[in-house]
Amino acid sequence: MHSQVEFIGKLIDDSKVAEQIDAWQAEDRLKTAPGGRRRIASTRTVLVLLLLLSTEYSSLFVKEMATIASDRLSGKSLRLLDLWGKKRTAREWYFPLWRALHRALNTIDPKPGKRGKFATHAEVDEILALREVAGSQRKQLRLDWVCNALLEATLQLVPEAARDEWKGDLCVDATVVPAYGKRGAPKSKTHAAIEFDAGWYRRTSSHKETADSSKAAKSVFGWDLTIAVQTNHDPKTLPGYPLLIAGIGFNIPGTALIHTARHIFESVAERGHPAGRATGDRGYYALAKSEDLQMPLRMLGYTVVTDYRDDQLGVKDGYAGSMQVEGALYCPSMPEGLVNATILYRAKEIDATTWRKRIVERRQYMLRPKEKPDAKGRVPMMCPARGPGATVNCPLVDNGCTKVDDALTTIYNAPVKPDRICTNATSVTVPVEVGAKLAQHYQYGSNEWQEIYSHDRNTIEGANGFLKDSSHEAIGDSSRRRIRGSTAQYLLVSFLVVAGNLRKLQKYRDEMLRPESDEERADRQARKLEIRRKRKNRKKRVAAWDDFQKPPAKT
Repeated sequence: MHSQVEFIGKLIDDSKVAEQIDAWQAEDRLKTAPGGRRRIASTRTVLVLLLLLSTEYSSLFVKEMATIASDRLSGKSLRLLDLWGKKRTAREWYFPLWRALHRALNTIDPKPGKRGKFATHAEVDEILALREVAGSQRKQLRLDWVCNALLEATLQLVPEAARDEWKGDLCVDATVVPAYGKRGAPKSKTHAAIEFDAGWYRRTSSHKETADSSKAAKSVFGWDLTIAVQTNHDPKTLPGYPLLIAGIGFNIPGTALIHTARHIFESVAERGHPAGRATGDRGYYALAKSEDLQMPLRMLGYTVVTDYRDDQLGVKDGYAGSMQVEGALYCPSMPEGLVNATILYRAKEIDATTWRKRIVERRQYMLRPKEKPDAKGRVPMMCPARGPGATVNCPLVDNGCTKVDDALTTIYNAPVKPDRICTNATSVTVPVEVGAKLAQHYQYGSNEWQEIYSHDRNTIEGANGFLKDSSHEAIGDSSRRRIRGSTAQYLLVSFLVVAGNLRKLQKYRDEMLRPESDEERADRQARKLEIRRKRKNRKKRVAAWDDFQKPPAKT
């Protein structure tokens, strides 16, 4: 037990969370008179006890912390946690630990308010108004820093050689975390829910948002936990590092998703990690304004990978005569059948094979970057008919290309009034804001895009399921974390995510320490890759004993 206490204590010390919370408390006390009773339990003590409970998959109750402090610690552990010489029963430890926990929460709580009863709507409005006076924005920054600093401490546990293999690729997504309560939030015209900072998560059977509870196939009252998980840079290989949760956020379902995702990526970058690809589904990039998410991420060095809604397909933007089709800039003479390929495919007018072929044909018409983006994100782009890498043969361009004509796609419908992309002999510099909302790094619909997007989305869905495992972290079980308040829930869930990262690290350590030769390790990895390759889409799976559903007889 002591070795575990020692490890957890060092992790908390390395995160500098307890030290920073104490510093903030001292800063806040400068505005009022010092004093109060002597502290029996420190911030560090209560954080270590919380993480110990999280790693044991126990309920995060103050009562359980008191039991550890009174009965389960050795003399060495008591000294390590500054509890030596303070012999008390579990009952006597309860309130000192409760006060230490709530002192820490009050220091970082942007959403204070009494939650011992169902407040009226007027009382809730009064509480919300007082928060602005109490400096809620400043404390929100503190809270986010604390929760992400705890995660950063686990990232630093990865050996440096393995840590350097990660290229900075992240996938972001949100999963619902229920609030504690038997009935969620009772309907009332006069009173609000006890957890009035939470909200309803409602989805139909097709996983679409709905405000109508009668149409919802799933309704949960709680919060959205947004996580950013590390992903493997090359999906064709196995990662040489554990895929850990690198960033975290917490908000009411369906609100502030864009802001939370941006804050997570900024937090990861501020911690000195590389910027790779930033993968997200339609709930992020398709709904965000480019100045709120896409452009800030590109300025940090991230490349966007995402999917599109139906109304975002086809030609949506362009620059200097080129046209933007599903994120990429193309020659203005690209045939209409290729421009509308994805629209026709989703309308079921062409099949998947035809769509894929047309996506491949599109590449001939794509503008090519001449150089890497500059400090402002601007990229010089070349017409596909220019330079030694030309892919089309255009009557407007005579560059003396050495390729035979059969290797080039011939353009027959050149623009009558060509713009700069057709007339400039070298390249056209495209500003970062051009088509920023829909632009992404990989050609949409290509095999490369499909492989990377599916891999990253599967990785984060797996991480969500990993954290919701009821036998381990069980972030979906609200009965194991009953402290009221959004801030308390955010902190407790963060400890559970830290425990999940430690569980992944333990598995990674066991794999690395397995006594086997290089040939045996290579053979084991090859078998894993083969299993992944053979894995089929869930919709196409049929059980070996049939699905017990016979088609109706023809009449």
